[in-house]
Amino acid sequence: MNRRQRRRDAKRKSPGRGSVDHLASAERHLGAGNMEGAAKALRKATETDQGNFAAWANLGAVEMELGRPEAAARAFERALALDGRSAAVLGNFANLRMQMGQRDDAEALYRRALAEAPDDGELYYDLSRIKRFRSGDPEIDEMTARLESGSMDAYGRMFLGFALAKAQEDAGDFDAAMRHLLAANRGKRAQVTFDMAAEEDFAARILAAFKPGMAASITGQDRAIDRRPKPIFVLGMPRSGTTLVEQILASHSQVHGAGEVNYLRDVVIGDGSPASGIPDGFPEGVAGLDGRRLDAIGRSYLKRLQAHAPEASHITDKMPRNFYFIGAIALALPGASIVHCRRSPMDTCVSCFAIHFPHGQDFSYDLEDLGRYYRSYAGLMEHWHRCFPGRILDLQYEDLVRDPEPHVRRLLDHCGLPWEDDCLDFDKTKRQITTASAAQVRQPVHTGSVARWRRFENHLGPLRAALGPLADADGGHG
Repeated sequence: MNRRQRRRDAKRKSPGRGSVDHLASAERHLGAGNMEGAAKALRKATETDQGNFAAWANLGAVEMELGRPEAAARAFERALALDGRSAAVLGNFANLRMQMGQRDDAEALYRRALAEAPDDGELYYDLSRIKRFRSGDPEIDEMTARLESGSMDAYGRMFLGFALAKAQEDAGDFDAAMRHLLAANRGKRAQVTFDMAAEEDFAARILAAFKPGMAASITGQDRAIDRRPKPIFVLGMPRSGTTLVEQILASHSQVHGAGEVNYLRDVVIGDGSPASGIPDGFPEGVAGLDGRRLDAIGRSYLKRLQAHAPEASHITDKMPRNFYFIGAIALALPGASIVHCRRSPMDTCVSCFAIHFPHGQDFSYDLEDLGRYYRSYAGLMEHWHRCFPGRILDLQYEDLVRDPEPHVRRLLDHCGLPWEDDCLDFDKTKRQITTASAAQVRQPVHTGSVARWRRFENHLGPLRAALGPLADADGGHG
């Protein structure tokens, strides 16, 4: 249940006793991270009281989070039949339509939501992600006036700043766009707790724990290389092309795209359930694992992944941050494919800085943190190539968008998949995409984002300094 739904639900007339019990049960499940339990409780609430707006509204949000867009749409429609002016449900339904690539429907719903909540900065930001602005667009003036009016809280101003940055970049006023970006990122950075030194320490501990030749030294059970489903890890920095690559793979008839899931982190570090996590902790505890324990970790991961698509032979895991755990993948899942998405360091970091992430990525709201985080990631990737030569396919974003077919062929070959033409028509594939790149990946491949950072280069001194020599790395070879 998102921020706007909770606020809206508080204004509703109290439901009947049975519905109250089921809603309370749903809250408890959500608090424990049990989305399926929450969905079940909310369905019971709607069965007990079919006129319960809160139950339908929150059921739609939970079904959406669980990757069941048809069920989510039905729940949102029932909620809107009860209250067609709910900005919360209109906004969430618009997000669902956007995730499914239904841009016209999404825009119409966002505008209905804004008519009900004209001072909701988050709605402006959501709309800006699917609209193309031009110089002189009256909505730029409208957003500017709302930002300057002082009617929004800090949270709303932060979102409106990101929206105006997108609009001004579209319109070609890059200095104005960067001014809004700097202010929006300052606002977001003030809302999060992030320790870059702790991230660098974590990376240093990983470098110390994993050494070349480790895979050959593992003893114990057969490593079950052909176990199904076969995971395909698509990883790298956020905004490096991971969503694009997963969409290409998910367009293949043998591949299900699971999106960004935390299963690998959960089985390696632990999620609070019995026997999850590596004994003695990660990364230091890896040295004490034999083949039997590594196979158990691999089976635990595959069980979670398979729940997404029980019949699929290949399933993608597109959590970018899995680059921290490549050593665990190589040791516990020897049959897995690892695809590393690369992009120009400057473009990657500027693209991160230009958006608000729905979850995590707290390093991205400060230019110096971004540069340091990128350098830490780059050092890890160099180390993984030394430790596990041949296991990782590097796929360069700039090369992929300039000449897709040969690089898609390399990708499919690395994953053990036969060629299918649909992988070049990935923009036509119908599936829910929940990442920040949901709107862009619905477009045919293009080079419009290559060297984007040059639009803002006069403002990027802290980023260049933090990246060091990596700031001058190019973005491809074609």
